[in-house]
Amino acid sequence: MPESLAATVPRQYPVAVLVEYQVIHNNRWVDGRWTVTGVVAGKQPAEPGVRCQLVHSGDEMRQYLWSGLSIELHADDAESYYCNLMSDNPGVFVVCNEAQDETLQPAIVTLSYGEAASYMETDQRVERAAIPADVYRWLEQYVLANYVPEKRKKRKRDDWKEGDRERR
Repeated sequence: MPESLAATVPRQYPVAVLVEYQVIHNNRWVDGRWTVTGVVAGKQPAEPGVRCQLVHSGDEMRQYLWSGLSIELHADDAESYYCNLMSDNPGVFVVCNEAQDETLQPAIVTLSYGEAASYMETDQRVERAAIPADVYRWLEQYVLANYVPEKRKKRKRDDWKEGDRERR
């Protein structure tokens, strides 16, 4: 891809995360469950910082919209982004913190399998959500501009056989 395309694709994309609390009945250990139900492509709020807003409340569930978050892309993760796009079900990974009152708070939003896996290895809670169409197109442009697959190298079996003969 031309360098001009790489320069025109922004490295950050503003998003909001929809978090839901569902009441669980007939369970003596837990009262409810927190989950990330979606990611919404959007605009950054006028004032910086992450904000939480109750958007729906009922007897059995509550939904909160966390705005002020963004996805940032890094050139060294281009292969991971490519794998995400090529998967059967591309997704957005939301790294969450759990507050003292067990509220789920989104902290980081990423499109990289590698970054999500590294957080999971440290026992951080990572939720997966469907990728919004606008974010998918943005990521696709970034990958086209920044990712060049490595050429596969064929092994030379003759070298291996010669090394094996020398050891005998």
